[in-house]
Amino acid sequence: MALIMVISTVVTLIVFLLTDNDSRQRIAVDIVGRFLIEETKDTRSGSPNSAYVPAKTIELAKGQPEFWYVVDDGIKTAKHGTVPPSAKLILDAAPSQMLTYEFSYTVGGRDYIGAKRVDESDSSVTVSVGGVSLSDTQMLICALWLVWPQGLYHLLGAVLITTAAIAFITMRRTIAAPVRRVVSSAEDIDGLPNGRRLSDHDTPKELKPMVAAFNTALSRIDNAFEAQRNFLASASHELRTPLTKLRIKLDLVQDPEVREVLVRDVTRLASIVTTSLQLARLSGQSLTFSALDLTTLARAIVADHVPSAMKHGMEIEFNAPEERVMISGSEPAIRVALDNLIINAMRHAQGTEILTVDVLPSCTLRVSDNGPGIPAMERQKMLRPFVRGNGSTCEGTGMGLAIVSQIMAAHGGFVHLEEAAEGGLMASLAFPRSEAGA
Repeated sequence: MALIMVISTVVTLIVFLLTDNDSRQRIAVDIVGRFLIEETKDTRSGSPNSAYVPAKTIELAKGQPEFWYVVDDGIKTAKHGTVPPSAKLILDAAPSQMLTYEFSYTVGGRDYIGAKRVDESDSSVTVSVGGVSLSDTQMLICALWLVWPQGLYHLLGAVLITTAAIAFITMRRTIAAPVRRVVSSAEDIDGLPNGRRLSDHDTPKELKPMVAAFNTALSRIDNAFEAQRNFLASASHELRTPLTKLRIKLDLVQDPEVREVLVRDVTRLASIVTTSLQLARLSGQSLTFSALDLTTLARAIVADHVPSAMKHGMEIEFNAPEERVMISGSEPAIRVALDNLIINAMRHAQGTEILTVDVLPSCTLRVSDNGPGIPAMERQKMLRPFVRGNGSTCEGTGMGLAIVSQIMAAHGGFVHLEEAAEGGLMASLAFPRSEAGA
């Protein structure tokens, strides 16, 4: 701040000292006129016969042969120098009601500035002055001391205005802009452990410790997240092989009822392991996006599920527009999302004969069934992990819709659950429209 004050003061002084000649004369006349009034106030308060002796003013203008002044209170007059005839003519005709009357006159072919001033505290006192010029140093000293406090107030006001302007520009360039860059960099950080950090490029040294501390915290979070993901993925992977072997060995159980119960439990456990592995893969890395035709992708996924649907006594009806529906997304992730919706519908929508999959021009995938559906109060909760419907009679992990919701969030879209037109559940996946397909 001290540096800013010094710079602003220097700028103010330079502007002051580089004023044009006429303005310098006006300033000098104004300063000397004010000074004469102030300097003669003490002598005017004395005896009526005392003479005005503005010695400091005379000293100030020493060596200036054209300098003159007249102080008049209507009783006595103090003069210095010779009032030029051209200036006297103007003074005699000067309006009396004006507190300050400025004029110009000529002596020897040179133009001068003069002024007549009325003392505001005593209107009977007038001061006329002209032909004065001050050096740069004298003008500054007079502005600060001889016309106290007005001159100082004006100078301080200029300094404050200049300081505020410089401080505003400096803060925007040195603080505000770097802070905005840091904030923008922080907003780009998503919830994935992808090693993204705040940039400290062109960051003020005062902000570098904060940026470094924030990046250190992100590294710790990434390490913890990576360790958790690796554990979940490894555990899920290691469990799949023994579960597969166990399922094969269960066929050797002689009692049909016991075998059925064990197979159902092992199947549910395998489903939990599979969905856990899906969740670990999705949450542990950034998805690679590309331009996709939603119609082509959905048609291929539906075709894969037709045999399974037939085993459940269902048919899958697929509807899509003739034109392409382009989105930007991850094909493996979208496949997992639609897989989960179709499997969820086949598992829970008992009594459904036709499972409908629609692709809408608005970049929306929709899966509808005629099952019992989900009560409106429970639909939002179903998008959280390990939450199952209260009325569900089928075994499930409670993670299918949560995985779908996470995939859609990664795509900048959303999942919407609502009641189908003929009852049941209609799950919609709304994707942002791709610029390539716009």
